[in-house]
Amino acid sequence: MRNRFVRWVVFLLIGVGIGATIGYFDAQSEMKNGVIKTSPDDIYKRKPSRKKPKDFTDIAKNFGGEFTLVNQDGKIVTQDDFSNSYKLIFFGFSYCPEVCPTELMKMTLILGDLKDDISTKITPIFVSIDPERDTPEQLKQYVEQFNPDMVGLTGTKEQIEAVKKSFRVYASKIENKDMEGYMMNHSSFMYLMDKDNKLVAMYPATDTAEDIADDIYARGL
Repeated sequence: MRNRFVRWVVFLLIGVGIGATIGYFDAQSEMKNGVIKTSPDDIYKRKPSRKKPKDFTDIAKNFGGEFTLVNQDGKIVTQDDFSNSYKLIFFGFSYCPEVCPTELMKMTLILGDLKDDISTKITPIFVSIDPERDTPEQLKQYVEQFNPDMVGLTGTKEQIEAVKKSFRVYASKIENKDMEGYMMNHSSFMYLMDKDNKLVAMYPATDTAEDIADDIYARGL
């Protein structure tokens, strides 16, 4: 009897493991193909979070502000060009092998998880921390892989340093003689900014798309 029970538990665990593995690769396939199977209404079917949205008022006092950059079409833009919408912003670089594409896909999933009357109020923005390689042409090809409405921003070294400072973004170049080219080490937060370019919320890479969509919905945009 005991041996039979042990065998049953082992088979159960194997089955769960196989199911989880299949689910993982299905999710990866969806992300790579840009397919979002979740209905925009699904977020409202989930059990509402009892967690109150975090207040970022104190941080917002000295965060963000004015900037002048160049978009993926080569046009000079400022914060005023986005004054008619909220912004979901991530800082990274197009040669990033893992974190940046994961976060930009997450940004697309977040907007897909929100109803149109909320998602259309938010402009997804990717700001390069690598102006040396991220030309407007390079960014245009890059951001279009994730979302046709995503804005890619770059600029001169001085312009990028200024916007990094105002958004408190850490970034440094990593060079290695055994490595072709170079990499960038950088902080990985997603920032939700309001129409006045003031910080509403910031999300670490550990937050899931579902977590962030729930938080945005709870804030009543």
